[in-house]
Amino acid sequence: MKHASASLRFSLDNHGAAYYQQLMTQIQQGIVSGALSVGDKLPSSRALASTLGVSRSTTSKAYEHLVAEGILLSEEKRGVFVAAQPLARQVRHDTAGLVAEKEPQTQAWRFDSGVDVAVFPNKEWAASMRRSWLNPDSGVLQGKYHTGLPDLKVAIVDYLYRVRGMRCSAEQIIVTAGSRDSLILLHHALASLPTPNATIAAPSAHSEVAALSWWLEDPTYPPLREVLSQQGTLSFLPIDEEGARLPTVLKTKRAKQQATNVALLTPNRQYPLGLNMSPSRRQQWLLKLQSSAENWWFIEDDYDNEFVYQGRVDVPFMQTAALHEGAMDRTFFMGSFSKVLFRGLRLGFIVAPRVYLAHLSDTQRTIGFSASLPIQPAVADFMQRGGFDRHLNRMRRHYRLKRDALLTLLSEQLSEWCEWQKPQGGMHVLVEIKSTWLGSREDIKWDQKITQDLVKEGVVLSPLTHHFSISYERQGFILGFSGSSIETMRQSINVLKKWFLSHNR
Repeated sequence: MKHASASLRFSLDNHGAAYYQQLMTQIQQGIVSGALSVGDKLPSSRALASTLGVSRSTTSKAYEHLVAEGILLSEEKRGVFVAAQPLARQVRHDTAGLVAEKEPQTQAWRFDSGVDVAVFPNKEWAASMRRSWLNPDSGVLQGKYHTGLPDLKVAIVDYLYRVRGMRCSAEQIIVTAGSRDSLILLHHALASLPTPNATIAAPSAHSEVAALSWWLEDPTYPPLREVLSQQGTLSFLPIDEEGARLPTVLKTKRAKQQATNVALLTPNRQYPLGLNMSPSRRQQWLLKLQSSAENWWFIEDDYDNEFVYQGRVDVPFMQTAALHEGAMDRTFFMGSFSKVLFRGLRLGFIVAPRVYLAHLSDTQRTIGFSASLPIQPAVADFMQRGGFDRHLNRMRRHYRLKRDALLTLLSEQLSEWCEWQKPQGGMHVLVEIKSTWLGSREDIKWDQKITQDLVKEGVVLSPLTHHFSISYERQGFILGFSGSSIETMRQSINVLKKWFLSHNR
């Protein structure tokens, strides 16, 4: 092991970018050029600050960003080192534009709110896979456990209580192949209820199928509209400062059909606006659910609430907050592992009211099973042995640093034209175009126009107006930070800034 200071000389330019950014660039270029090798130790943040005559916060900030990026590794009581492969190879890809500007760009820059798989604990996961199949459960080999592996269901219950404060039992857990599969299962189950407001133990082949009407937040996740538009009629619930508004009087046609109404909401952090539903609005929804005069159901989508960066959000889940049995029995909770582990896992789960467990199980058997059973023992082992919790804690810190890096870039580059709030959790930042820039031409979807223009520059954005279904009131971009490299975010924001500079009013 050699010390990095022997192979790389650091220097700062008073007229260049921020000092910490200059340090980050020099370290990245040192890896690309070969001046720094895998395993090389860098000077401590204190020693480097003393050498360069800057504050320690400057060098610490540079190191923290590169650790979050997976370019450097920080080991307690040992120091900071150049990361092992394949992370170092990722640096060469991400910094190619810095050292070879004439090389054509072959991949678009995008703000990704997915999982950063570069820091996934491969060895720990491999150990769980190996252990779980040394002496496999005979029920797994025989294809039993239609609602999920019992060990995994117990692990999910424990996880929901420790991390979410949610109380439920293993029998209430139904393992699915992810959020889409959960929605399709719930659609078929709710659409096959014998009669509106009926309490059932099992479906009947001769039961009358109820008309199903889905109610989505507006704005919402666009793929949800595509999936659910194929499953029934769609209506939308505008979002105000308290969360999703309750619907107004139902249309006469729906009332005559005694439609089954299903509200799919994200009350603990609305997507994409990021606000929490107020206690009073939650109570209004619960009162609506328990009313015997209306046929309503509630699905709570818990899409990324594992990642809270400041404090703890002690907001009860709708299912456990329902004090009245009528509301509790009409509330489903939906979760997924794709935002915590990796997208390719394709495992999710439903927490269902006990009274409908048999019906859901029979419905699942009817439409077919999609969740992979052989992978479930590995996930259960990973959770039971603490690997899941350790990974989750690492990713919280990792994503927090990425969030802070994005916020710094936004403040330095886009504050003249855009505004945003620091999210307390989640995997994206909502950036809105200032009304002072939009002026009297708010009828133009500028965020979509900017998105189209930047595609030509190799930058992919997600415009806020795409998420509205009826009418848009705000314009901006959903900037995911969890799955994007800091360098990618920096380059993308630079291109966005150039667009605004060329279109100043």
